[in-house]
Amino acid sequence: MKRKEFLLGSMSAAAGFCSLAFSPKILYENNQELLSQVKLLRELDNDSFRWIWGILKGISNKELDWKINKEANSIRWIIGHLIWFEEWSCDAIEDKGLYLIKNQPSTSFQADKLEEMKTRFTIAHEKYDSLVKGLTVEQINRPSKYLYNDYDNKRADVDLKTILAIHSTHFYGHLYQIRMIRGTYSRINKTDKSKFDKW
Repeated sequence: MKRKEFLLGSMSAAAGFCSLAFSPKILYENNQELLSQVKLLRELDNDSFRWIWGILKGISNKELDWKINKEANSIRWIIGHLIWFEEWSCDAIEDKGLYLIKNQPSTSFQADKLEEMKTRFTIAHEKYDSLVKGLTVEQINRPSKYLYNDYDNKRADVDLKTILAIHSTHFYGHLYQIRMIRGTYSRINKTDKSKFDKW
């Protein structure tokens, strides 16, 4: 399977994150092809993790907590949400913890200091990366359930590979959200956008 086909195939996972309109499972020619696609997802996740600290460069507490409007999430909340999802994804692979909880009181783990959040995020990401690296074909194809609705706790029957794809697209989606919020903040408050985004 070519990279373009893989990325297009992952689009269904991105759509499923919002609506669970999952398309039929992608069929791979052989197990090595499946493992190579999971390796690509790992690379995308690691790129995302490195990138987030670049786009958060020089951010103040005021900007971390700033909202575009009162109904919107702040960047601090988004970072906490990414931490929560990183830990949830680890538990999904191990079939324990957050993955098994039906009623989540919160989907964002926050702290007063960004450095404290970065430390927790780093620990969770390194664990996730190690778990994904060690997955077997059987584990990747394992039937899983994806929690997508916080209100009535409906779950979608997927495989672990789909959860891995959702993890990657979810990460990238929130990275662009952070860029958008910081860009808006910069224009309103006349800060130097080039410090975190040269575009």
